Amino acid sequence: MDNQQEIFPIVDESGKVIGSATRGECHSGSKLLHPVVHLHVFNSKGEIYLQRRPNWKDIQPGKWDTAVGGHVDYGESPEDALRREVREELGITDFIPEFVDKYVFESKRERELVYVNRTTYDGEIHPSTDELDGGRFWTMQEIRDAMGKDVLTPNFESEFKRCFGKEFFASKANKFERDIKYALFFDIDGTLVSFKTHEIPASTIFALTQAKADGHKVFIATGRPPLIITNLGTIEHLIDGYVTINGALCFVGHEVIRCKDIPQEDVLTVVNDAQEKNYGLIVVGEKDVAVLDPQGEVDRIFRGEIAVENLDQAKPLDVVLRQRILQLTPFFPEDYEHHLMQRIPSCTSGRWHPAFTDITAKGADKGEGILTMAAHLGLNPQYTMAFGDGGNDSSMIKAAGIGIAMGNALESLKKEADYTTTSVDDDGVLNALRHFNLI
Repeated sequence: MDNQQEIFPIVDESGKVIGSATRGECHSGSKLLHPVVHLHVFNSKGEIYLQRRPNWKDIQPGKWDTAVGGHVDYGESPEDALRREVREELGITDFIPEFVDKYVFESKRERELVYVNRTTYDGEIHPSTDELDGGRFWTMQEIRDAMGKDVLTPNFESEFKRCFGKEFFASKANKFERDIKYALFFDIDGTLVSFKTHEIPASTIFALTQAKADGHKVFIATGRPPLIITNLGTIEHLIDGYVTINGALCFVGHEVIRCKDIPQEDVLTVVNDAQEKNYGLIVVGEKDVAVLDPQGEVDRIFRGEIAVENLDQAKPLDVVLRQRILQLTPFFPEDYEHHLMQRIPSCTSGRWHPAFTDITAKGADKGEGILTMAAHLGLNPQYTMAFGDGGNDSSMIKAAGIGIAMGNALESLKKEADYTTTSVDDDGVLNALRHFNLI
């Protein structure tokens, strides 16, 4: 077993040492930020070496992971730690590391400051029999096939896409694969529709028309319920299906593929909280929508800032509460969100605007929505492409074969994406489809 009393340095996000703690404390959920080093080992054929984590490891046992990964000891520099870990885990001393990135990784158990390096190495590798359960080189196709299958560690998957996504995923749409057809999933606000003009840019209309002509499928993936999807008239004839309400309601034509509701107890908790604290709330039922707007903020933001229509067709709250509730959209600041979410454990939150968040049942997010759509229609998830700009797009950016962030996207989403295109107002969709040679 790992030595739980081993001392790690505690650092700030710049890497400055500000204290120390044991391994056990760092992995207890305390979220004490501690440094680790990673080395991605490629060979001259473009294959990547992965180690298999032993079953006795306290984190991600039995999964395939980055070639070398280890903690920086207290009093040790990241550079020295990298050399030590590579020597101990792979028996390699004659390598030249190339620094790639530094970022903060957070899971339920820990928070790490990760120093990412890569090297090209064709010599002999002797994986430690004490630290590892073997290792081997993987082709890019093998990596691609294993993504999302619970074979690779989540940390490796996210880091690989973050650091090497552009060179890796560009090969998925090269000139030798022009006959492969993709399922394209688009967020609406800030992705297809400009926040400035509230319209779909002409370049985007052209790009989607060309994509359809070339045999690709076009889907919507939005937080909006169907009632307020009123701004897609110029491309409506191109759309093959809809992932709406952040994945809670998915349909093709009149056929409902998925409808996932929030437990009634959690619905009433949020409704009562909104009424007690006097904040705005949109309650999205299976068929209708109700709006509580005591301060006028729902109208000001939805109608004034986002140009949402049809809210005048909202039904009384007691009518909507008789239906299955698929989404709750409360209007409160982010610092209150955590407090409320602790009271509704069966739900998840996806914020894409500073004034409000979208709450759905756990498992109802855009990522699950596009995987559900792909399974129902017999589409290969490997050949799905998702475009987004907000926090509620994170799940589909990760789930899709290729995740694309708009140039106007949140910085956190850009870090998760495989590729960042230009903004919605600067031909972002057109430029991305051309970049991947899909049109």
